[in-house]
Amino acid sequence: MFGRARRDTEPVDLSTLAPWQSDGVTAQCVPLPIGRKGKTIPGVMLFDGTVSPVFAVREVQQLVDHDLNTAENVNQPPIAFLMWPDDAADDSPAGRWLHDAPAESLTLLVDPLETPPTVQLLGPALNSFREWVHTLPR
Repeated sequence: MFGRARRDTEPVDLSTLAPWQSDGVTAQCVPLPIGRKGKTIPGVMLFDGTVSPVFAVREVQQLVDHDLNTAENVNQPPIAFLMWPDDAADDSPAGRWLHDAPAESLTLLVDPLETPPTVQLLGPALNSFREWVHTLPR
């Protein structure tokens, strides 16, 4: 009665899902290990040529729908944040890079925050990323 709901669907082979690409950024759905028993959940790996942080699909879906302001990667280091500009305080290290960013833009910031972001999704790239993320399993 109070147990977990069983999943009746077969797990999706994440390697069969098409990656997303735009403006020198690639994203793909990858298994994200959770816990100690070899369990995984779907993750979104962003690759900009230098780093490849992985974020939980569920969080990225909430992020692109504005139900979440910032997603933090789970495969550290380095720590990375995918965030909307309005979530960065003006006097914070992130605020320095996002102060003049368009309101409807997602930016990838990587620790340490002394260097400018290499990924900023806006306009058609942001729209296609949002559509792609919503095709992924949670």
